[in-house]
Amino acid sequence: MPYQVIAQLNGRNPVLQIRDTSSNQMRLVWEYRKPSELGESVSGELLADLEREEALHDLFRRLFLLTTEQYLRGELSEEDLRSRRHRSIKGSTDS
Repeated sequence: MPYQVIAQLNGRNPVLQIRDTSSNQMRLVWEYRKPSELGESVSGELLADLEREEALHDLFRRLFLLTTEQYLRGELSEEDLRSRRHRSIKGSTDS
């Protein structure tokens, strides 16, 4: 299933959209949540770091669920999954 990935900014917040081009359905919409306005205190910076990490975990959880849904519908084969896993492992070791 081919996808169109749209990455843009909504104000200062990054937005990621993944659209299935064969059915033209929006499969995932993610927008980074704006950190709380706590000023420049250390606890505010720590909270902002935690919120960024939580947003990133939420994105990867949703991408995992999307891949799982594709697999369960028979849209992905075992070979597709292996190639995706190898690409992500290779990409993480390259950096």
